[in-house]
Amino acid sequence: AKFDHEWDPETDMDPNIILDTTGFVQETEKDEEGIEIGYDPMFGPSNPVDTRTKTGVRESYMIDQATRDDSMLTPQFQPGDLEIQENEEFVTFRKSLDIIESYVDEFLPDMVIPRHVATWHGAPDPMKYPPKPYTNNRFTAPEKLTNFDAMDPYAARTRAVELARSNNAEWLPDGVSQSWHMQQRRPYEEVGTLVGTLRKGVCDPTIVETIQPALKILGSSAELLSIEQGTVFRFHYHGLIKNKYGMACWTETLIRDCGVDVTG
Repeated sequence: AKFDHEWDPETDMDPNIILDTTGFVQETEKDEEGIEIGYDPMFGPSNPVDTRTKTGVRESYMIDQATRDDSMLTPQFQPGDLEIQENEEFVTFRKSLDIIESYVDEFLPDMVIPRHVATWHGAPDPMKYPPKPYTNNRFTAPEKLTNFDAMDPYAARTRAVELARSNNAEWLPDGVSQSWHMQQRRPYEEVGTLVGTLRKGVCDPTIVETIQPALKILGSSAELLSIEQGTVFRFHYHGLIKNKYGMACWTETLIRDCGVDVTG
C-alpha cells in the first residue's frame, strides 16, 4: 500500500506533470527585460502565480464534483422564481471570466497568492544511488585501467596493495616526501609570507596587552601567532574543526570588545 503522495519514478508517471494545460496560466509573468518576475539567480523562481495556477472562478475546493448533490442544500430561490434564470446567467458569466482568484497571506502581505493551483505530489524519495560503472575513476585513463576481472584473487590483491602503496610516504624512499613538500612550499618561502604556516610572527606588545581579556577567555584553545598591520590576527586553533568558523567569529567579537579593530 502507498500513500497518495508516494510514487515510483521507474514505474509511475510523474503526477506533477500537467498534460492538459487548459484553464491554467500558460506563461509566468515577465518584466520588460523578459526575466520572470520574482526570479532569483541563487534561489530560483519565487512567484506564486506560475504555470500551475488555475484561472477562472472555481467552486468551493471543499466540495468534490464527483460527490456533489445540490438537492441536499437549502435552495437559494423558490421554485418558479424569475431570478433563477438570471442567476444562472450571472454564474455562467462569472465562471467564464479568465481571472485568478487570490488571497492575502498574513506572512506574505506584498505578494498575490493564488487560491486554486494544481496539486503538488512532491518528489519521490531517493531509495538508492543512481547506478554507476565500478570503473568510474577520474584519475585513471580508461586505457590504463587494471583488469582485475582477469586475475585470480591472490594476484588481484597483490596488485591492489601495490597500487595503494605506490603514493604512500611510508613506502617511498627516504627524502622523496620531504622534497615534494619543500617544492610545494618554495614559492611561499621566496615571498616570505606566513600564510599556510604555524610560524610565529611579530606581535605588537601594546595590542597584546590590550586584548589580554580575550586571550584569557580563549585559554589554550587558540594561540596567538602574529598581528599583521595592527588589525589582522593569526591564531593556531586547537579545537574541533566543525567549531573553527564559530570560534573565529567569537574571537573577533572578543577582540572588538577590548577596543581593538579587527579586519581579519
